[in-house]
Amino acid sequence: TYSTPKLVILHMNMALHVYDDIMRMTENLNEKYIIGSGASSTVYKCVLKNCKPVAVKKLYSHYQCLKEFQTELETVGSIKHRNLVSLQGYSLSPSGNLLFYDYMENGSLWDLLHGSAKKIKLDWETRLHIALGAAQGLAYLHHDCSPRIIHRDVKSSNILLDEDFEAHLTDFGIAKSLCTSKSHTSTYIMGTIGYIDPEYARTSRLTE
Repeated sequence: TYSTPKLVILHMNMALHVYDDIMRMTENLNEKYIIGSGASSTVYKCVLKNCKPVAVKKLYSHYQCLKEFQTELETVGSIKHRNLVSLQGYSLSPSGNLLFYDYMENGSLWDLLHGSAKKIKLDWETRLHIALGAAQGLAYLHHDCSPRIIHRDVKSSNILLDEDFEAHLTDFGIAKSLCTSKSHTSTYIMGTIGYIDPEYARTSRLTE
């Protein structure tokens, strides 16, 4: 028998919402609400009862992505910083696991530099502001989190911009907690070709 998936709320913005509310508001995740897609997920825009939008990230249902889903919950759900995208809630479902994030009005930095949104001109002051914001978010992950988090896939498509062009790092599905020892070795290299640190790509080892 089918049972409605549970919606776990992590932020007051999503209070008083249930899974069926999200499905109704997005017409069962209709493609007209899609705002982005990648190798492991599709992202939808959903406007909540309080008229505030959230980004709904649906992870494709296979083993690697279930593992990614757990990683995202363990990392993003416990981290709060003005330059990091906040996880507002999540839901487990056989048809796809859902993550609910802050909605970023100006999309990704990649969109502005290379995509259809590049008609918006970024002056050098704004570009510097974005770079500093992304660096501050990354510094928090690498040095101030407990445990520290290594993002491993920092690129323009993972830097989202709010209405004030403040940078927010996203995509912690490939993040990894840095062990208390000086280094960590993994048999699986995570990241995007062209952005991976050469030493990490060669040794599979994370170090300070």
